[in-house]
Formats: sequence, C-alpha cells, structure tokens
Amino acid sequence: MFRSWRRLRGSRKKSQHALLGEPPDRGYTSLFSGSFTQLLHPPSGQIPFLDGLRTIAILLVVNHHFSARFAEVHGDNFYSRLPFVINGWSGVDLFFVLSGFFIGGQLWKELLKDGTISIRRFILRRGLRIWPLFFFIYLCVFVLYWPDAATKQYGWSDLVFLTNYFNHGIVGGGWSLCTEEQFYIVTPLLLCLFARKKLHAIRPWLWGLLALIPAMRMAIWGHHTGHFFYHDPALFATMYYKFHTHCDGLIIGLIISNLWVSYNKPRSPLWKSSLILFGGFALLVILRELQHEIFIFTGLAFFFGSLVWFGLASRINFFQSRPFYWISRLSFGMYLNHGYLVNPVLKRFLPHVHFLPPSSIAAQLLGTVILTGLSAAIAIVTFCLVEHPFLGLRMRLLEPHVMK
Repeated sequence: MFRSWRRLRGSRKKSQHALLGEPPDRGYTSLFSGSFTQLLHPPSGQIPFLDGLRTIAILLVVNHHFSARFAEVHGDNFYSRLPFVINGWSGVDLFFVLSGFFIGGQLWKELLKDGTISIRRFILRRGLRIWPLFFFIYLCVFVLYWPDAATKQYGWSDLVFLTNYFNHGIVGGGWSLCTEEQFYIVTPLLLCLFARKKLHAIRPWLWGLLALIPAMRMAIWGHHTGHFFYHDPALFATMYYKFHTHCDGLIIGLIISNLWVSYNKPRSPLWKSSLILFGGFALLVILRELQHEIFIFTGLAFFFGSLVWFGLASRINFFQSRPFYWISRLSFGMYLNHGYLVNPVLKRFLPHVHFLPPSSIAAQLLGTVILTGLSAAIAIVTFCLVEHPFLGLRMRLLEPHVMK
C-alpha cells in the first residue's frame, strides 16, 4: 500500500509539473528549468506587439536614467539631448497604458462572464505577481543601503504602497508601483458599482473620469500659480508622482480593454488603425504645446493608447522576434533593479575602458548597453528564485482545478 501511495504521489507531481510546463521535480534544477521554460516560450494567446511595446518602455526608462546620470558627471552631449532620451521617463506612461489594458481585460471578462468581480481573488492574483519581487528588492536595499534607508525612515511608505504621496521609499521606481497598486485596489471596487450594467454603458463613465484628471490638474495649477500658462517645475514634479494626478494612462488602458472585450477583439483595416495612431500623435503634440505640465500625461495616454489599439486592431506583425518577449517578461525585474546599477557601471566599469574617451557618446552608449544586459541578467536570477515560485503558488491557490 505504501509503495502504491508513493507511486500515486509521484504521478500527481509529474502531472502538476506537466500542466505548469515544467519537468518533474529535481530540486534547484527543476526550479530553474521550469522558470526558463516560462521565460523562453510565450504562452498561447500572447500578443507580440504588446511585448514589443513593453520592451520599448523598459528600454526608454533604462536609457533615460543612465543618460541623465552620465550627463551629471560628464555634461550634456548630442545624444543626451535627443527627444527619446530626454523624454525617456514617458516609458512609465506606456507601462501605465499597458497595465490598464491587461488588468482591465481580466476585469471586463470576469464582469461579462459572472456579472460581478471577486475583489479578493483579483487582489491576491495581482499581489502574488507584484509583491514577492517588490518586497525582496525592499529587503535587499534595506540591508545593503542601511544608512540611506535610515534617512528615508526605513522605507515605511514602500511597505504600505504610499511612496507616491510620502517620499519615504527606498525602492527605486517604487512610486509607480504604488500607483499601480492603488489602481488595483480602486478599479475593481469602482467596477463593482457597475456590475449590473453592460460593458458599453460603463464606457462613458470612464471617458468622464479621464476628462476629470486633467481638469483636476488644471485646478491645482491655477490654485498654486494663479496663471494657466505659468511654468513651475517643482509643482509639476509633485503632480507627476501622485495617483490622482497621473493615472491618465491607466484609464485609457481600461477604455481600450473595454472596447477590445466588448467587440470581441475587433479587427480594422491598416489605414483606419493608422489614422487613429496619427490622431493620437497629433493630440499629444497639441496638448503638449497648449500647456505641457497640465496636459502632457493626457497627451501621452492618448498617443500610447492609439499605439496599443494600432497593434491590436490591425494585427500588424511587428515585434515577432522572441527577444522582445524575453525582455518583456523581465521588464518588471529590470525596472526595479536597474537604478542600483547605474553608478557601478558609470564609475567602476567605464573608467577602465581605455579605448574610449570617458565623456564620449560611444562610452555613453556602451554604458547603456552594459547596464541593460546586467539588469536583464539579474532579472533572470530574481525571476527564477523569487517570481516563478510565487507564480506557481498563485496557480495552486487560484486555479486548483487545473492542478487536479
């Protein structure tokens, strides 16, 4: 009987690993091989165009942060002044649009299928995706940068996801993760109010909410400056970090996913999608010129939203190459770790590259490439050791029927 039980237990383990796309359990070998399977092979239904956009987003952010630090040390150069380098911070807004689309898609499908949303299930699902690596990075920074952590009151605002309102975080880029966490809490609660409505009936409310955000920024701007066209970098920085003044991209993502689910993945001719993309870009330019600080987030939301719709509706075959999926899968880890690698690359590695002048554009580009590669390599390790085990736990907790 005992042998039969062991054989049965072993067969169950094998079937579970097969369903997860993993080989049978062999300790650390299984851990890495199973996680590499997820990294190397996209799941069915993956949209390569969106993987490409996520890759662009993380490369914009990494390049922007390294170039800004390089300019502080060596001064500006031609490359540092290029628009996509100066405005590389906008990669975060592209992340917001993509997050709004993906999260919205899950919620709209559940609302359409069940007529309600399980908030507990949704929070747990998102939490097991975000929290493990976020808090792992927090612990690493807390230990390795202890004096700095003490000056930031030990990063308490990271622990409660309020760094975008209270500047006491120690996780690099943590403010945007806090914005997304707040979005994960607020959105299902709001959608539960519309549980009995059709998806198309909710859309006008989303458009109204999108219009409310720049109106709120306008009111804040007028109150503090007394003039619509007055420029105040400090006030702009304050509005940049807060959820209620910088969530345009998340709302646009919700609207796009609402359309995508409502019309069952509609397809449109390339010329129509291109026209929408051109309109989104034109709107970005107009809003930016009208008043940069008040309308730039809305303009970026419309442009990146039109770019997402362009890829979805036209079914265009951009970003089919597998490396786009790999970087896309690693982008979360890269976003969290790259900020801590900028100074080591800039101050400890590049000075030993004697064949390039230290302040040259070539040295800057080489540093960016090295930073990107090093960040991706570390993200692979943290994906295998931290993210992947919790993704398996998420499946066991939330999809037990798949495990049987």
